[in-house]
Amino acid sequence: MTSEPSAAPIALTTVVAGTRPGRVGRSVADWFTGRVAENGRFAARLVDLRELALPFFDEPHPPARRRYTKSHTRAWSRIVDASDAFVFVTPEYNGGFPAPLKNAWDFLAVERQHKPAGFVATGVSRRARGRCGWASRSWRTCGCCRSVRP
Repeated sequence: MTSEPSAAPIALTTVVAGTRPGRVGRSVADWFTGRVAENGRFAARLVDLRELALPFFDEPHPPARRRYTKSHTRAWSRIVDASDAFVFVTPEYNGGFPAPLKNAWDFLAVERQHKPAGFVATGVSRRARGRCGWASRSWRTCGCCRSVRP
């Protein structure tokens, strides 16, 4: 009897995008990452943009060249490079995504391309939690992933 080789776990990185005091995203991300870790198909990782503390884009070269000069950019690049897929736990601010998330996207170009992403919206109102379409549109528009139809 021959057994099929098991597939390597998918490196799923959950990113906490909100950085404001009093945010709920971290507790949601902790819960989600815990559930993912229980599933043997995923290698779960949690990244909190507050802890990563990226300054506003400060590299002298365009991200597409990958000629990073700052240690924080190299660290973020390694995280994204090692990830197969992402889940962004993010609040909605004024009908869009928070500046720290946009800034994190702007730091890199090549590493995030063609990687699937999901979005979990957090907020104090049902309306805010229910509108996350802006995030998936932004992810597709920036060339991060291809649209997949079943």
